[in-house]
Amino acid sequence: MSLSRETENRLQEVIAKMTKEFITAEETKVTDFYINVNNGVLTIADDDDNCLARVHILEWENEHNEEVFEKALRSILNTMNEKGDFESLNIAKPYSFVLTDDDKQSIVDLLIVDDDTLILSEDLLKGFDEEMNEFLKQLLEE
Repeated sequence: MSLSRETENRLQEVIAKMTKEFITAEETKVTDFYINVNNGVLTIADDDDNCLARVHILEWENEHNEEVFEKALRSILNTMNEKGDFESLNIAKPYSFVLTDDDKQSIVDLLIVDDDTLILSEDLLKGFDEEMNEFLKQLLEE
């Protein structure tokens, strides 16, 4: 299920508005932004469980598949990060955007913002074990 362009824009606006609160003179000690979707309501909270943003997404009202939320939110956050939307935030790095379940348990890191961290996708690592084993086998045979 892909989101409409209007909904994607709305989500970007909500995230951008929320993060503008972290452009301050002093470094903020937020380490993660926790995102939860329940009955179409997306909520973003900080480490202390303070609600930073809330928006109703009609397209997700009857959606309960966390993979749908993960795919859409990861895409939006990566796009915003690539555009530099998170560069001016005065937050100690690394910090992350985390998808959580209704019990506030982390499901997956959607985006980690750090100058030195790179998250590799599972697709990139598919078959790595076999390739590494083959490489070592050839190396040991020589």
